[in-house]
Amino acid sequence: MQGTIANKLLDINRHGGVVAKQYVVVDGHEKLSLRIATHAHSDHLVSLNKSVSSGVTIVGTALTLEWIRAMGYRVPERLLKPVEYGNLIKVGDVKVTLEKACHIPGSAQVIIETSSGVRVVYTSDFKKPLVGTPVINADVLVTDATYGNPSYVREFDDCIEVILADLVRELLSKGPVYIYGYYGKIQEVMDVLRREGIDAPFILPHKQYILARIAERHGLNLGTYLHVNSAEAEDVMRDGWYIYLTHVNSRKIIGSNLGNHIILSGWEFRKPYRRIGKNTWLVAFSDHADFRGLIRYIEEAKPKEIIVNRVRSTCGDLFVDYIRRKLGINAFLLP
Repeated sequence: MQGTIANKLLDINRHGGVVAKQYVVVDGHEKLSLRIATHAHSDHLVSLNKSVSSGVTIVGTALTLEWIRAMGYRVPERLLKPVEYGNLIKVGDVKVTLEKACHIPGSAQVIIETSSGVRVVYTSDFKKPLVGTPVINADVLVTDATYGNPSYVREFDDCIEVILADLVRELLSKGPVYIYGYYGKIQEVMDVLRREGIDAPFILPHKQYILARIAERHGLNLGTYLHVNSAEAEDVMRDGWYIYLTHVNSRKIIGSNLGNHIILSGWEFRKPYRRIGKNTWLVAFSDHADFRGLIRYIEEAKPKEIIVNRVRSTCGDLFVDYIRRKLGINAFLLP
């Protein structure tokens, strides 16, 4: 990157952490003053225990920080610094601001402004640029190209929430529905289904229930949801009209004759949903922008330079090449 704007300002370490001005690291570990957690997914919390043992202050939205602890990460209260969207914090000669990102509840983009006036924006994971994720003008844009291959396009992204709700509504007419997804995505889907008018009670295993309670305190509308081991849940499940939501790895229920099962996946590009078994469906519900969404963000942000995070990207070399050739912007793949 010799001779670029980002030179001497930024680096990306081997775990994908974005290091800025030797003061701040985002979604990775360094022995610096602050570590920013953009959201509560494990690949963005890598080596968090090392940051804690080094006494690094952990910054994030209040929801993200509560979720981190609920997921079992041991972070002392004194090391947690909740920051709301738009609030400025100063570290050395840089200013740091969190801005909303549409990914999972509590997700944030990070704006870092240097004393020389250079604005660096790290998008972290996002989807729905402009519609759900604000596009931030930047001198240097750092992004994770989860879907960096030009073929990774979902033509139905704009309407997938309605499609998912319609499928759930149809399947509910035949019995209970079981939905499988990652932490955070489950709570997002709960909110989506309520907004789409589905009022069947949600049944949740313990950790999903705890995460839902925290999310509700921070503004999500989740309606009626019950702990799977409660007497109320037993009554509801006996009646057979409910939606059971659990982690994507908890698939031992799949294959049973009980109800219909929906697996949420971001790696389906051909159809919004398809049947993959007698009573099992795969729905193309992703929390990441597809290739077209990534490019749209870049075109709107108008950065002078782009750094693509190799650690958290797929086909990052193709993505960088496309940016250089088609958009005419200096782009680099790091580390």
